[in-house]
Amino acid sequence: MLQNLMENYLNSHSIDKKNVNKLVNQTENPIEVKKSKWEMHEKRMQRVYTFKTNRVFEAFIVDILKYKRETDANIELRFKEDKVAIILHALSPSISEIEIEAAEDIDKIRKNVAYYFAN
Repeated sequence: MLQNLMENYLNSHSIDKKNVNKLVNQTENPIEVKKSKWEMHEKRMQRVYTFKTNRVFEAFIVDILKYKRETDANIELRFKEDKVAIILHALSPSISEIEIEAAEDIDKIRKNVAYYFAN
């Protein structure tokens, strides 16, 4: 009985191809992909973080140095004024899962430091 009920409902509310085209424009995607703030190159990934306070800036650098000790990723760290640049160099011919996981971990470190020092 439930099957017949659902079948009738779906048949009576079926969407033909003309209506689908009205619902979803062919030139636009119904799903938007969140863009990464990491710049991707063939053998490296990089991102620049900006900080409002020296306390958060310094804590982030210390946490990145600690993380660098325990990861297999090849991390380059540059800092000047209120900015920290992180460059992840690929150990293989292209960016691998190691660098992608390191990028995710570094983003988490940034969030944790900001949360810890939030007013």
